[in-house]
Amino acid sequence: MTRTSDLHEQTYLVGRAQARAALDIDAPTERSRFGTFAITFGVAFAILYTICVWKNWPLFTFHPAVNKLDFGWHPGRSGEGPAMHWYGWLVLSAVGASVLSWIATIVSAQWLYRATIFSCVLAALWPSLFALAVFTADRVSFDAEFLKSVWLAAIPASAGAAASSYLISSGWAQRLWTWWLLIVPIGALFVLAYSLRPLFLR
Repeated sequence: MTRTSDLHEQTYLVGRAQARAALDIDAPTERSRFGTFAITFGVAFAILYTICVWKNWPLFTFHPAVNKLDFGWHPGRSGEGPAMHWYGWLVLSAVGASVLSWIATIVSAQWLYRATIFSCVLAALWPSLFALAVFTADRVSFDAEFLKSVWLAAIPASAGAAASSYLISSGWAQRLWTWWLLIVPIGALFVLAYSLRPLFLR
């Protein structure tokens, strides 16, 4: 009899905890805020770092031979050795990812999931469509240099990302959210490898 009453009490407590969690789905606890920040940072950093390297946007340029810093991108100066942009890419990506992760901790869960889907699909479609446009422009018989504009590829990529974030159900958006932390960095490595291909083919 005691065992049965204990089982009923445990079932009641579990059901009550689940009901409370369902009601408080958008009320972030300290643990969920940290998790939200960490996952968003991992996803955002991979995307931002890929963009910074692809477009060569460092926050600063370091000249190690003379121990100097220049704001933004600068070439190596004569007699001062090569310039290093890698630190600038890292810092800019980390600052941007930190800001986005902080915003992610204060928005609702539904907005967070939708925004993550939009950003990740955009990050995949934009370079893919740009690469396809460049491939097409190099092989058609007429002048198609306008296709090589990176901003032209952004238009269909944004439309596809918006459609994806709208059409995917809330349940799928929530289930996919933590998987982006694994998928996005792997995809970013492929994009980086493709964008750095000319350096290896010299």
